[in-house]
Amino acid sequence: MRLNLCFAFILASVCGSVAMAQNLVTNPSFEQPPAADGELPADWTMARGGTSEYRTDGGHDGDSYVRLLDGGGDVGVSLGCAPVPARPEGVYTATAWFRTADACQPGLYINFFDELGERVHHIYERAAGPTDGWVQVTATAIAPEEAVTVSAMAYAYIGDVGDVDVDEMGLTVEGGREPGTFGIEPAAPGDKQPYEIGDRLELFVDDFLVDAMTPGIERRLHHPIPREIVMELTEPWEGETCAYMALVVEEEKTRLYYRGTAPGLGEVTCVAETTDGINFTKPQLGLFETGGNTDNNIIWKGRAAHNFTPFRDPRPDIPADERYKALAYGEGEKGLFAYASADGVNWRLLVDGPVITDGAFDSQNLAFWDEIAGVYRDYHRKGRDGVRDVMTCTSEDFRTWSEPEFLDYGDAPREHLYTNGVQQYFRAPHIFIGIPARFVPARHKFLQHKDPGVSDGVLMSSRDGLHFERWVEGFIRPGTDWQVWTDRNNYPAWGMLPTSPEEISLYWTEHYRHETMRFRRGTIRTDGFVSVHAGGQPGEMLTRPLIFSGSKLIVNYATSAIGVLRFALCDEAGETIEGFSFGESELLYGNEIEHQVSWEGAPDLGALAGRPVRLRVLIKDADLYSIRFGE
Repeated sequence: MRLNLCFAFILASVCGSVAMAQNLVTNPSFEQPPAADGELPADWTMARGGTSEYRTDGGHDGDSYVRLLDGGGDVGVSLGCAPVPARPEGVYTATAWFRTADACQPGLYINFFDELGERVHHIYERAAGPTDGWVQVTATAIAPEEAVTVSAMAYAYIGDVGDVDVDEMGLTVEGGREPGTFGIEPAAPGDKQPYEIGDRLELFVDDFLVDAMTPGIERRLHHPIPREIVMELTEPWEGETCAYMALVVEEEKTRLYYRGTAPGLGEVTCVAETTDGINFTKPQLGLFETGGNTDNNIIWKGRAAHNFTPFRDPRPDIPADERYKALAYGEGEKGLFAYASADGVNWRLLVDGPVITDGAFDSQNLAFWDEIAGVYRDYHRKGRDGVRDVMTCTSEDFRTWSEPEFLDYGDAPREHLYTNGVQQYFRAPHIFIGIPARFVPARHKFLQHKDPGVSDGVLMSSRDGLHFERWVEGFIRPGTDWQVWTDRNNYPAWGMLPTSPEEISLYWTEHYRHETMRFRRGTIRTDGFVSVHAGGQPGEMLTRPLIFSGSKLIVNYATSAIGVLRFALCDEAGETIEGFSFGESELLYGNEIEHQVSWEGAPDLGALAGRPVRLRVLIKDADLYSIRFGE
């Protein structure tokens, strides 16, 4: 048979002996029989028409072989081995034994495919029939840059008529680069120290996990999709300046607290309820009279109602009459006062006098119980360097608080943060997420509105509750309605709700100082605040060393129709661990909130638990939102 002398020379002089290379074909001599009569041997497929027979009456070596049945000149018949990862620039050699009693010319192909499964290159050699018994055919090819998988194939051509026997298929490679990498130079490890991730869910809202990224890859901020108006705030006791919404999740419902203004009462705190995060109702509580009756949803009045922000205390040992707590103004003295309630509706002052006095407090000041640290955390308003800013302090009993200190935003610019919205992310409570209302006082978009200023919502995150990474890019952007481009609009509610396994609902105000004051819902993908993203050009992300527990890697990802992700596990130096290379990784595409990553041969991921390993991720036109190790 004819052999390409150039490829043969490369193979002999650079790569060494073909005979010593490992055969990449599984079940090359068809010794593993079909699962049932009429089927093909294991790991073999027919990609075109025609039929075949699995025979055991004597092959070239052993009893088994496959006969390609080509009884007409209108169809070709092909028999291909399972594709294997391709090594770009590797020299591939395919061999096969053919036998035919007919005047046909069976071919041996090496086929290379890209990440979409499209054939991007092929080489073939042919035998001339009829043959005198079994003859061997050899073909060689160099894998192109875009090759992701490679396969060997026997083919009976459309124009030929006759049966062809095939046996002992071989496919070997010498040289080439690591498979599955798209030719990208690997990201070099940095100097971040190992992190004990355990089985915790981790997001990419900060760069804590990321140690290195190649050019063209980034952490990308995503934005809530505006949905329906869930509540009109047009009752006489609500008014045009409703603000400071706070969501409090309970066992069977969620309460929404917010500020209103009632005739004869002044500022009041109101409450609404929802069981699905979409439909809100306003209970008739009968606690306060306004407009001549008590058919309203008011739970508090007076100075504290300006910024009354409750939360439900999850501590199991908490007294029943302190199950709900809040920080707000008090009467007379400056500072934040502590309030408590057994049912979230009927409230009392918990301590005489303010419990926090260092601050301005003229905003939504909030607190919550941090189960991980075992303390209550407060976040409240105080000015710094001419802008509205945020301070924090802690307490073990909600009565005595530490000295407040300003949040640290790293190198983020000075901006007016009118609210702070800090909360522990409910799926990963070791991560604090804040969604402050950012106020730009000097801008005046629509001059017919007397008050200047425009607002949006920004995203920030922290791992200690004090040092935050804050995005300058807007998170909640005002829509096209001119009435959301006036002052103090788009103020995010404190809290978020999972409204399906795939989405989280966030909320914000619209039409402040307008008669049509309202409350809008928006949705974002579960964990979908920030992703590691690559566009049409592939890139690579390398994590810091991770010490995990469990035996699975679960990822939250999305790709385009041509997108792809691959995963590799490396040691601290960045060297790939055997069995967990890109080439052995599944080629992942689609859109899933939870997907268990697999590697060829299903190696035991649990064998790596407890030791520092790095995760290397190859990304093309795709987003990776979160990762988690575990069972």
